[in-house]
Amino acid sequence: MRHPKHILLLFFFTSLLGWHCKEVYQPPATLHNPFLLVVDGIVLSGNDSTIITLSRTRSLTGDTPSVRETGAQVTVVGATGVEYPLNELGNGVYAIGQLHLDATQEYQLKIVTSDNNEFRSDLDSVRTSPPIDSVYWSLDPSNNVNVLLDTHDPNNNTHYYRWEFVETWEYHSAYNSIMIIINDTPYFRTPDQQIYDCFFSQNSSVIDVFNTTRLSSDMVSQFQITTVPNGSEKISVLYSNLVKQYAITLDAYNFWKNLKQNTEQLGTLFDLQPFTELGNIHCLNNPAVKCIGYISFSTLQEKRLFISKNVLFPWNYTPYYVTAGCMVDTIPPSQVSLYFPSGGPYPYTPIGTYFGSYLLSDNLCVDCTIHGGTSVKPPFWP
Repeated sequence: MRHPKHILLLFFFTSLLGWHCKEVYQPPATLHNPFLLVVDGIVLSGNDSTIITLSRTRSLTGDTPSVRETGAQVTVVGATGVEYPLNELGNGVYAIGQLHLDATQEYQLKIVTSDNNEFRSDLDSVRTSPPIDSVYWSLDPSNNVNVLLDTHDPNNNTHYYRWEFVETWEYHSAYNSIMIIINDTPYFRTPDQQIYDCFFSQNSSVIDVFNTTRLSSDMVSQFQITTVPNGSEKISVLYSNLVKQYAITLDAYNFWKNLKQNTEQLGTLFDLQPFTELGNIHCLNNPAVKCIGYISFSTLQEKRLFISKNVLFPWNYTPYYVTAGCMVDTIPPSQVSLYFPSGGPYPYTPIGTYFGSYLLSDNLCVDCTIHGGTSVKPPFWP
């Protein structure tokens, strides 16, 4: 996926070069595609796969998306020479199954791009993340749902934390269709053809970091992971938040904290904090070639939270399909071929039958997948 924070980082970096007065100035780097390599991901040791995404920055004045970097060779390399190559999955994504890295050794990420530039992250050891104590929620005065987290390290070794999360939610269409028409012939839907109950997932796009160095103990209490606004579709039926916790270094913490601050200050150029550090990844064969990203090595701790709409009131959710009106029409069997001729596509979806006639409504009102989700139930869903 494309991460806006990386493009924002480039924006702030170039702003340091010329945007120091009220006169609008466009540095040459913003007029042409700088094509910097962007590396996103964390190298995990233990119970999950390592996924690294490579892309290239785009021109700041253009409207084209960032370009995914394909054809690269990505490897986790140990200081002792051991190598773990990642597999290219397509669209700039590189992955490897569970890695069991030696906590007493140092490692780095090696990237050789298709233009034969070799990038390496700084050598680093694997940090051990303590378990997450709890993930829970609370309502604020505006009835927004705040997702909160508690964690601690009894050994007092972590101090610097980073979190990511994956939100998944269930939503429904207006009508539950029990009928499907294939080649002018109506059939009852099988369970795997249902289009009433859908699921949507998205990864976090915010930067969540915290440090406990000023506290009396290595403890994080009531840290706000994210907020679900009142009325959001995310809790129209059932909502899940899978929180992922990593232990990071001081340098990694400073990188993400500075990036977060600059991102949140977008639009207030005269309040920006200087941010010239692009990360811990460097081009060996040509130091002038820059790379954006910070690679950390950590174990992973996860905890999942579920929230049902039944425990929230009021929750002022307005369904996505209300704009369609969702009127129900009836047609006699003799008109099935008229409304659903061979080949399609069709503006309507059948719902069921009523005293010998067929019920149908707009696709948006019946087929939940049109709204962007999938009708396939996730394996972790209750």
